[in-house]
Amino acid sequence: MHACGHDVHITALIGTARRLSAMRDRWQGTVMFVAQPAEETVSGAKAMMEDGLYTRFPKPSYALALHVTSSLANGKVSASEGIQYSSSDSLDIVVPGVGAHGAAPHMGKDPVYMASQIVIALQGIISRERMPLDPGVITVGSFHAGTKHNIISDEARLQVTVRANNEPMRAYLIKAIERVAQGVGRMNGMPEDRLPTVKVIQGTATTINDAALARRLNAVMATTLGAENVTPFEQLTMGAEDFTYFVTPSLGVPGYYFAVGGTPQAAIDAEKAGGPPVPSHHSPLFKIDPEPSVVTGTIAMTAAVLDLMKPGASAD
Repeated sequence: MHACGHDVHITALIGTARRLSAMRDRWQGTVMFVAQPAEETVSGAKAMMEDGLYTRFPKPSYALALHVTSSLANGKVSASEGIQYSSSDSLDIVVPGVGAHGAAPHMGKDPVYMASQIVIALQGIISRERMPLDPGVITVGSFHAGTKHNIISDEARLQVTVRANNEPMRAYLIKAIERVAQGVGRMNGMPEDRLPTVKVIQGTATTINDAALARRLNAVMATTLGAENVTPFEQLTMGAEDFTYFVTPSLGVPGYYFAVGGTPQAAIDAEKAGGPPVPSHHSPLFKIDPEPSVVTGTIAMTAAVLDLMKPGASAD
């Protein structure tokens, strides 16, 4: 399975289309529904823009999106008036070594040992170089090397995700990772032409809601769902979205991205009382209560569109 809730998103998209189609007398203009692929690799939105999304089709006055979240109770929504999601970059680190027998480590250069040093040293960037109030995360998600118990491999490979909340920190972390990786190679006596390499495979900038649009639509959500169901936004993780490619400032398209609650309130209350934790996204235990999540997402998105596109509504 892919444990993130995208089935909820597509179903809510269809639900919104059906509701708006049945309420055609309450809005004017054109609504474009974007069934974007490859969100998980933060590459789908960029590919669509490069394919001419805003030239092959009319450039929209607004761009709206939603994502279900297991950390919020059913029936509730939440959206920031600023940063909604962090940046994300996927890096591949290749650590060359010199193969040898496990009984004779002095005859080689052990890439597992060097890669292990890199894994530990990367956290020093976060704990000792990053200003503590400026968010940043470096996580090594994959470590592959070797084929047999008694063989020192000639290469190790790391896959790393990097998160930040602004472009200067994003650039700093990526540059620091390269410095640390190469420094470990030099420290272990590897020649300059055999130092570890760092390559950015894919990435996306922060997702930032347009402040004026967010205030307007958060008020719509409160009217539609009840003020008690519009939760003040709190960034609980450094998750990322490639929705930002649709609302890059140079495009002049204000964006609004909101979270939809996907977990029964009883489960959240039980966790607060010391019970089992609510499984996070990408956990093998991840689960979303489907019907209330889809219904809330559909109602909320429909209400937002109706407000923005009601007859006589201003595009500003």
